[in-house]
Amino acid sequence: MRESIVANETSRREMLLKLSKMGVVGGAAVAALTPGKVQAQGEPAISYASWIQGYVMQVEHPELLASDSRIGWCAFVTGNPGTENWFHFAIPTPVVVNDVRLQADSIMLRFDTGSADAWVRQVDIWDGWKQIGTFPDLNWSGQHWFERLIVPNTPAMGYGLGISVGVDFGVEAMDHGMKFYGAGCDFVTRPSA
Repeated sequence: MRESIVANETSRREMLLKLSKMGVVGGAAVAALTPGKVQAQGEPAISYASWIQGYVMQVEHPELLASDSRIGWCAFVTGNPGTENWFHFAIPTPVVVNDVRLQADSIMLRFDTGSADAWVRQVDIWDGWKQIGTFPDLNWSGQHWFERLIVPNTPAMGYGLGISVGVDFGVEAMDHGMKFYGAGCDFVTRPSA
């Protein structure tokens, strides 16, 4: 058994020596095989990312829906024609991690509308009762596998992040269904100014 351990250590050592003799090419090869951080130049690293499944979404006015069903991978709602409604996601929020208060950097949504006659018109972002962002006049319909919205001023979190999605259902003889797959937030820490 000791012989196989020595053989494995020797093989690794020989491989690294061969790569080091290749200079820049070897270094690039090693770098390509080494996992890196998901971060653009000059941006703060994501300290914590939190998502919630779509099926836990809360409906503000259930009486305005023709149907509301939950399955393991989404919430599927159908709005009554000519109505508007709000759909709410409570994102698990780590307010403080390692004695550092986290800040909301961006929120993400995944959804699909059944037709152009059901659309997301507005998204509001909340920290407890305080609104920390609003995005009106979006008019998003169709498949939206990943929508990211930057939270203005990257506020420090105090109580818990909520995402509210305002949806309009038109009056055309079209599908007014909507699938919510999930919502999330990237939290960062930035040095104090």
